[in-house]
Amino acid sequence: MTDAVDDTLRLWRSTTFEWGDRDCMLSIGDYIAARGGLDVASRYRGTYDSEAAALAHMTAAGGATGLVDATGLQETATPRRGDVCVIDVGGEGIGALCTGEGVAVRLERGVAEIGIRFVRIIKAWQCPQ
Repeated sequence: MTDAVDDTLRLWRSTTFEWGDRDCMLSIGDYIAARGGLDVASRYRGTYDSEAAALAHMTAAGGATGLVDATGLQETATPRRGDVCVIDVGGEGIGALCTGEGVAVRLERGVAEIGIRFVRIIKAWQCPQ
């Protein structure tokens, strides 16, 4: 039996990463919207096509945490499977999906799953189940 996390990871693995359509933060935004959360990603989709432009949009929105905060999701100190979080990657915040024992991130080179004990979670939110 699969759940929203499995379905999302399957989708991420079967589609190509594309700035402005299927990138890291838009993919998190799509996941939140599909779970019944506010779709804040729609205002950005198709408005950029490079990492630099994505970073400019994110900076203007308060970074990755600002984008997820705009959804109105409840913050949590203990993310569980299906929740979303922003993790620290080299001093930058990147959106991630909690898989239970770890987090999954969508990158240009594919999907990476990392054990939760190996990441620093900047902030996490409960996602509608």
